[in-house]
Amino acid sequence: MRHVPTAKFFALRGIKESLVNGYAVLGLNEAISLRDELYQFAVAASRQLESFVLDSLCWVIAVITKRAWIDSSEEQRMLFTRTLCEDITVHNTPCIGLITATYLIDEISGGSKCSEFNLPWEFHYMCKASFEKVHLMYLFEAALKVMHRQLQRSLAQQSISSSGSHTIAYERRSALHVAERVLNWAFTSLDANKLADSSFGGSIGALSAKNSASSGSDIQGRARSGDLDGGDDYEAPGLAILDSDLRSRTPLFPTEWQSLLLDSSVVGLFFSIYEATVSDQMHMYFSPGSSHIALQCMIQISGLRGKGIFAETATKSTDSMRADYANTIMQSQLRVLHHVCTMDFTSEASEDLVVTTTQMIRRFIEAQLDEQPVTMVAGERLHPLALLAAGVPETFGYFGEVSKFICLLLRAASGILKSDEHHDIDEEFGDMDNYFVMQAFDELASAWTSVINEIREWGYLVEASLESSDKAKISASSGGATTDIEGRLDNQNVLKSFTQFLTSTACMIRSEYIQLRMLVCEDSVKESSSRNDAQSIDHSLLAKDYIVYEDQLQFFGLLARLDIRTSIDRIYESLCSRCSALQSEFNRLESAMSNGTYASASDESTQRSIDILHEQIHWIVLLIGYTLADSGNSERVLIPSSVSESSLASHDIEHDCVVQSVVSILKTLQFELMSPSSILAAYGSPLLVETLFWALRRIVPVYFMVEMSDYRHMSPHIVSAFGRPADGGNGIALIESILEFVRRAFDLWTAEEDVLQMCVDMLLAFSQRSSIARPITQSIKFSSLMLYFTSNISRFPVSIHGSMVEALASLCSHSSSEDHERAFLELKSLILMNIAQVVQDPDFNQHREESQVISRLLDGLDMLDGIVSSANFTNMHMVFDLLFEVQPFFEQMLSIYPRGQEIPCKVIQIFESATRYCDISSLPDNEQMTQFSLNVRAILQKYQQSQDVIRTSHPDTDMDTLSRITTLTLAISHLVRNEMGFAPNELERSISQEVSDSFGETEIFGLYCLHTTATDAQITTPTVMRVYMQLLSELVQFRLPSMIRWLPAATWQAVMNMLLAGIDNNIYDVEQRTYEAINKLGAYIKIVGIQGMSPELQQIFQQSIQQFLSKLFSALLFSPFDSQLVEPAGTALVILGLIDSEHMKNCFQNILQDKSAMLAERLTAVFANFNRSMESCEAIRLFLHSSGPIPEPIDSVSLRQPLFEFLVSARAVVHVK
Repeated sequence: MRHVPTAKFFALRGIKESLVNGYAVLGLNEAISLRDELYQFAVAASRQLESFVLDSLCWVIAVITKRAWIDSSEEQRMLFTRTLCEDITVHNTPCIGLITATYLIDEISGGSKCSEFNLPWEFHYMCKASFEKVHLMYLFEAALKVMHRQLQRSLAQQSISSSGSHTIAYERRSALHVAERVLNWAFTSLDANKLADSSFGGSIGALSAKNSASSGSDIQGRARSGDLDGGDDYEAPGLAILDSDLRSRTPLFPTEWQSLLLDSSVVGLFFSIYEATVSDQMHMYFSPGSSHIALQCMIQISGLRGKGIFAETATKSTDSMRADYANTIMQSQLRVLHHVCTMDFTSEASEDLVVTTTQMIRRFIEAQLDEQPVTMVAGERLHPLALLAAGVPETFGYFGEVSKFICLLLRAASGILKSDEHHDIDEEFGDMDNYFVMQAFDELASAWTSVINEIREWGYLVEASLESSDKAKISASSGGATTDIEGRLDNQNVLKSFTQFLTSTACMIRSEYIQLRMLVCEDSVKESSSRNDAQSIDHSLLAKDYIVYEDQLQFFGLLARLDIRTSIDRIYESLCSRCSALQSEFNRLESAMSNGTYASASDESTQRSIDILHEQIHWIVLLIGYTLADSGNSERVLIPSSVSESSLASHDIEHDCVVQSVVSILKTLQFELMSPSSILAAYGSPLLVETLFWALRRIVPVYFMVEMSDYRHMSPHIVSAFGRPADGGNGIALIESILEFVRRAFDLWTAEEDVLQMCVDMLLAFSQRSSIARPITQSIKFSSLMLYFTSNISRFPVSIHGSMVEALASLCSHSSSEDHERAFLELKSLILMNIAQVVQDPDFNQHREESQVISRLLDGLDMLDGIVSSANFTNMHMVFDLLFEVQPFFEQMLSIYPRGQEIPCKVIQIFESATRYCDISSLPDNEQMTQFSLNVRAILQKYQQSQDVIRTSHPDTDMDTLSRITTLTLAISHLVRNEMGFAPNELERSISQEVSDSFGETEIFGLYCLHTTATDAQITTPTVMRVYMQLLSELVQFRLPSMIRWLPAATWQAVMNMLLAGIDNNIYDVEQRTYEAINKLGAYIKIVGIQGMSPELQQIFQQSIQQFLSKLFSALLFSPFDSQLVEPAGTALVILGLIDSEHMKNCFQNILQDKSAMLAERLTAVFANFNRSMESCEAIRLFLHSSGPIPEPIDSVSLRQPLFEFLVSARAVVHVK
């Protein structure tokens, strides 16, 4: 065995398993003796053992140490820790102390790297709390000593040229490994909420991955089986005891670490170590891979935060310590920054350092912005940036270097494009924006955005403060400084200084970004032209640039608004220059046509030049859109103040680049939309036309027909160019021009769906602003446009018909009642032409399966859905009348197409839109309300009959099927909320009982229809389950008596199965809704009782209550559980326990059977204490004495404290790992 390494390896694993399982028999003293013997053997035989055997040996030593940790005395623990520290300090190679310390930190920290001990959660928690209190710092200090020694030796030998052979300093575990693990350590907390989070497995933030991941059930399965060797998946839900934000932030170190981590020599050590690892290319002092670990340590050390680490001492204030720390970090990062700036960014070797440097800078900046200083100046708290400016002399120099680095990254990307014509460098990534240089730019852009937003919000607060107080009083009170920092700067001065600084640097960044984008445009066109037809890309399948690059475009917009006058001038000049160049190209082609030389003039080079100009104008328009306006379709999106002030400061409208930029967009659109008969139309760009309409959709609702009362000061140039006629504006004329552009776009780009859809989206955005929509409908251009649409709708892609009708109907609702009715009748006739004419055709049954007939019906239903979606208070009655009119056609189509998926699904989609957008309370009388309910029920009945065969023959879970089920579920859910209004339940409604019963029966039938047309497997898919549980929760809340009255027993069983599946579900919303429904249902069963129900239904309820209890009891005690769901889930447990206390006791006894006598005794005490708390709870007493047809559940707030105490205590015993 001595000569068989694998045998040694498996023998060590056997020792580990035997010790974990037989520790109680072996005892503490024997375990420690075995551990010490193995450690001495490892030290003595370290050079003779294979690396994987040595690793396994040190791992076993770490496992034994953790298993005996709680039973050991503090003296025994400290003795072993000092042994490790001594060996680390001596630092023999291989260093057993370092390897063992690395494994010990992994074992005690928890998470996926922690071994299975089959012990309660509290054992792991107590080990971690005890270890981090003293021992973690000892190991960290020992690692620092080794790192310092290595650094000194490396620096001492730098001047000596190395020659000849040497030994590579290869270490499987180095001091840097220990330091990196310590800097990522998630400290335990005495805070009750965090303790609960760690006990249950984290809050909603920590479980966000679980909520959205389809593999959540697998995670739960591994958790319950105790198999955590599958990776890091389990760390998010549970035993790692991790704070949810530690993935992207440095841990919160306690006060005891202050003297160590805030020591400038310690902070600087990590930066110096990195510099030494870079110089040590022969790995004489640092093992391969050390530079990467050092970079990770630098990221962590750059983000120190929290009140603990910066707690005030007798000699230093909190803010002074923060300033000193920031000063050290800035100086250290600047050294790294200067080194990075000398690197060749075209080399993949620079990727790690470049990206890490940007992450390090972002970590530092965002951590500083999150920390609130304690110093008060002039009665207000010092701002974080003011603290930096006051306490760190190099603050502006640091931010200046960061801004230069941003420019350097953009310049490097441009240089790569210029030099890399054959894409040798970027071939792997596909485009420049995926290259690591742009990833690094995105990191810094995010940090810079945080600074700009902080300055802007700060400026708004200062402005508001100055308006509400006496400036003289503020100025007089600012002289009473009490600290050194307070006396140097105040918030107002720093605000001005930072604003000036950001303004001066923004110009450089903007210029570099524009230059890069223009080069990318050239590059993409060249690359596109170099592809053959088989390799060409269908750009309609790609995401839009304004979506893909939204973060970069928003960043550019923020930079532009810092100095809007300069930025908009330059963007406008760029737009004009390229539009002029494009005009010149087209003029040259026109001249060639008249001279008969068109064939030679229209060569590949001309096409490429035009394509490049189109692409560049496309990007400039995007930049203008994000600079001039914010996104949003509401009435309250206003012109940014900086833009308005820039326009206001212009001498005249001709020199107002804000106005001229919008005018240029209109002129460019006019130029692009040339006559379809022109031969030059083939050179047009649908992408650019789409972008121009996108810009108008974004800008017009903000700048056109402005309400003067919304602004304190409004630029007369904007009012003159885009305002209302009453204000002397030319807005209506420009809007009429836009309507003409829409018509020309539909003529020229009939086959380009994206262009046409953007036109429709723009019109929909216009309809959201009454000040714009009203003059549109009064224009002759709109009447002709509507006639054009309705007359030629068959020419346009079917996919836009619905949204086109919605846009037209929404706009028409702003016209006069007479015009509105006339326009609505036109749209109605257009819809009926595709529905009524087809269905009423005598030969309809004969031709019903023909594709042309089905296509016309689907088109008509699409348009009907569009007009229903446009419902508002002005056209609601007409929409209802139309729905009543087409009701027979709905029923006929559902009867005729029993096996077709599209038409029945489209009918349900219209029903969903109707229940979402049409206000049932607007119907004039009870008769029409009842009729609407009956119509919906008839549709559901026909739909249920048409889908019954499909359910049995096609039990699939494809996207179309799931979409159909989701739509049906949403339709019923909207109906419940729509007709219930603000009533708390069906018994407290103001409408007649007859109408209420009619809707109740319809809604309950909808639930029945859902369960008869979909399988349980389809309903439990994440997409459907979310909306289903929302519907079920609403029905139980509003319609529980109706459910018991009308819902068949078989459907009740299916509902109970869904509620059971909702317990401990992977989706937060599903769990929350499930517990709400169970609480309401349980309250009804407990207070009202089930005696009046059928025997079959009584049995279903009794069995389901027991199933709920068993699963909920298990979930609360054993599963990773969101602490924010403990209240509703615990309340459900209490209510269910009140209903069936015997089964509750059985669940408890089943848990005790699997525990040792000691753990069983502890659990019994925990349950007894919980029972006493419940017996004395006033909320439970009030609940048990409540009455009424629909009783309210127990007040969960009053149960919070006893529930958390019980669950935390119980989980500490039963939660085993």
